[in-house]
Amino acid sequence: MQFFSITISGAVSGAIYALLAIGLVLSHSTSRIFNFGHAATAFAAAYLYHQFHVALGWNKWLTLLVIVALFAPLMGWAWDRLVFRRLADAEESTKIVAGVGVLIVVPAFVLLVCAILRDALGIPFQDVAEVYQVPGVLPAQQHQIAAGLVLSNNQLVALGASVLLFVTMWAFLRFTPLGLHMRTAVDSPVLARLRGINTGRVSTLSWVISFFLAAVAGVLAAPFPGPFGLVNDNYTLALFVATTAAVVAGLRSVPLAFLAGLLIGAVRNIVVAYVNADHLGAFGAWAAKVYGLTASVPYAVLFIALILLGHDRRRRKAGTAATAAKPTPDYRDDLSPFKKALPWIIKSAVILVPALFLANGIWRQLFIYGFALGIILLSFTIVTGLGGMVSLAQGAFATAAGLTVGLLLANGWHYVPATVVGVLVAAALGALTALPALRLSGLSLTFATLALALLATNVLFKMEWFSNGTAGWSIPRPRFGPIDLADDRVLLIVVFLVVLLLVRMANNLTDSAAGRAMIAVRTAEPAASASAVSPPVTKLLIFVISAAVAGLGGVLAVTVYGTILNTANPPQATFLWLAIVVIVGVRSPGGAIEAGIISAVLPWIMAHGFDLGPISWGGTSNDLIPQVLFGLGAIQLAAQPNGLLATQSMAARHRRDRKRAKLAAQAAAQAAAQAADQAAAQVAPPASPEPAIEVGEPAASVGSFPAAGRSPGLLELHGVHAAYGEVEVLHGIDLTVREGAILALLGANGSGKTTLCATIAGLVPVTSGRIVFDGEDITALDTLRRVERGLVLVPESRGVFPSITVDENLSIWLPSKADRAKVYEQFESLARRAGQPAGNLSGGEQQMLSLAPFLVRRPRLLISDEPSLGLAQLVTAEIMAAFQRLQQEGTTVVLVEEKARDVLTVADQVGALQTGHLRWVSERADVDEQRVAAAYLGMSAVVH
Repeated sequence: MQFFSITISGAVSGAIYALLAIGLVLSHSTSRIFNFGHAATAFAAAYLYHQFHVALGWNKWLTLLVIVALFAPLMGWAWDRLVFRRLADAEESTKIVAGVGVLIVVPAFVLLVCAILRDALGIPFQDVAEVYQVPGVLPAQQHQIAAGLVLSNNQLVALGASVLLFVTMWAFLRFTPLGLHMRTAVDSPVLARLRGINTGRVSTLSWVISFFLAAVAGVLAAPFPGPFGLVNDNYTLALFVATTAAVVAGLRSVPLAFLAGLLIGAVRNIVVAYVNADHLGAFGAWAAKVYGLTASVPYAVLFIALILLGHDRRRRKAGTAATAAKPTPDYRDDLSPFKKALPWIIKSAVILVPALFLANGIWRQLFIYGFALGIILLSFTIVTGLGGMVSLAQGAFATAAGLTVGLLLANGWHYVPATVVGVLVAAALGALTALPALRLSGLSLTFATLALALLATNVLFKMEWFSNGTAGWSIPRPRFGPIDLADDRVLLIVVFLVVLLLVRMANNLTDSAAGRAMIAVRTAEPAASASAVSPPVTKLLIFVISAAVAGLGGVLAVTVYGTILNTANPPQATFLWLAIVVIVGVRSPGGAIEAGIISAVLPWIMAHGFDLGPISWGGTSNDLIPQVLFGLGAIQLAAQPNGLLATQSMAARHRRDRKRAKLAAQAAAQAAAQAADQAAAQVAPPASPEPAIEVGEPAASVGSFPAAGRSPGLLELHGVHAAYGEVEVLHGIDLTVREGAILALLGANGSGKTTLCATIAGLVPVTSGRIVFDGEDITALDTLRRVERGLVLVPESRGVFPSITVDENLSIWLPSKADRAKVYEQFESLARRAGQPAGNLSGGEQQMLSLAPFLVRRPRLLISDEPSLGLAQLVTAEIMAAFQRLQQEGTTVVLVEEKARDVLTVADQVGALQTGHLRWVSERADVDEQRVAAAYLGMSAVVH
């Protein structure tokens, strides 16, 4: 019975974790953004509930309604519209920092507003430090459930509400059209848009529900002062535990997330109760003495779950698109080396001259600490900016190096060898972090580093022999002959020289063979493997180097103030460091140093002010203002995802380009005027040559308009160019598709077929040119609006949602049961498997499922990308027959294929794509095997 009681009481905390985990799964699965500020919403809701109900005397049910049903959903809607939706295609580090912005700004903003209203208007809001117990929704009362099991009303409400909300969420997702749309967005957001689902609305709804669940969790958790209460850090730690439950659920499954949250809460209680000498003998006695070990069980579970479940099985194969965002362009490549370095020379002088000759001891130490912190942040430039991996363990590396140096100095070592060993320990810890995480990528890797950082902070750094307990270690500044680092000026110069050396090394690393290997692994890991680059070795090297740099920065940082404590650089600090370096520019070594200076100096200025003669400010005692400003800085990444430095460089480059263009135009005008003055007579310009048209090629296939006497096509492309970033893929496509025809577009791999399909469907923007559909210019319309007009794309590799059933796949396009019955009459195999997940179908059945809805509810134009890919010949013939049926019913069809044999049997027109150019379009009768072969080989056809 004792075990049962412990398990149930642990499940109460688990219920809070479960609600938080469900919200994390919902928001991430539909937006691909992990909201690290999720628990901050829970704290804000709990705090406002207490203030309105207790301090202002509002009715508790009215307060609950306002906070949970109004405040939280509105905040979720605002964050989605203002920040998260604009980061859909941003890099993982940018998305994480946006979540960190929520983590910082939401609690600070709520506390700041309440403080201002209390001080300015006399509203009796309570100081959070004065709140020791938050009342629950029901009166305080105990209930004996069974022998040895007593639960309070608050515990019962937490368990009951969490179960009720879970069941409601499960039913909503399982049985409502909106729930189905949310599940399709989890499977494939792109395919969801191609099927006419408003994924923006789905994303907004998921964020609203997520913030609602966080608010409920916060109100339910507030009455438990130990693990929660009104302490913001408690909710942040709860987020880390909820993250474990979300990861166990694969960041996709709501039922698994809920169950995992309950189990983690129960297991945590069981471990605390039974890991001792009474139950586990000598091992239990040892484990009980290790401070923080039992409380860190969820973090160990998180790491193990990531290793077992977190491998990205959906990783792209070689030959597909790159897995990371394109590098930030070098907007200063038109400048000389001196002009490139000039801004940094000026910034260094602005810092060094006052620090050496004008500043007092406090400011001088601030600048030294800022440079040391910049070295730590430089490690982010290596692991994130260069390696493309987001590590949240950099603070742990810095602390490990500092504690190691303190331990060795206390045992008689000299500063230099102790520093070398400290850096090596940090590098070794980086290797240990990387080794088990080598098979992870993206967010899973980030979580793995977070788990290890939490384990190091709560277990390793709390060991008495390593950290000297709460007293920490003393780090006296050394002396090297005439160079005495006890002098702040000397230490400043030495640290600055180290900074210059490391920045130079970081820049050289980018240009080295190892740096190019890192960029290759970051951009396209499978392709890098095919090019004899070992991704595991490269990732390991990145982690070792970045950890060593963080360790050196950590040693220099503790040298400034002469002490190191085991509480230095917690994971929360690493969040802040990552935020500031990404805001400034994570890919710039100089930007990392600048971010370090800002991180050290700005809080001091906000707290103590400044005095510059005629300009002075006394600062503010309210530490919430810097947090709000800092969080808002993280959020501005929605508008400037490449960071402030890149944005400034881009603006400066545009100004230079405009100036050059203006000068060039003036020079051209002057030259033209001189030529006109010197000309004796006006010479008529020669007639422009007619465009060369291949023999047998209709003029309408290459011109912007159809030939005389022919009506405009259903679909017209006029000089269409399209690009991925700065890499242009389509180069001026001119195409007219006749209504009611089947057009086959052929081309080898890399010819631009898939890009052309995506451009017509609105997935890839047109950089120049026009797309006209049924007489309407649709160039600026998004995918959803094009689908509404009857333009549908069936993408490459099957247009089905694998995790939902066959019948649910059909219901997205065919909500009527009668319409779905017509499909089952035509495809008996689909009828037999209507209740099975579509991912369990064969390739042929999946292709049938992707086309079947359009045979009943026909679009105006159907584009199918590689419809025969991976199919047997008999199945391919059946698919081609389906296209013919569509044509007979009035649908225009465009088949984009690499294999010509099958589509030529049904096509009315045939075209050839080659390296982003449409080489020719002809009637099927005018196309022979020789011409098709020539198109694939890049040769001109010989027409007899």
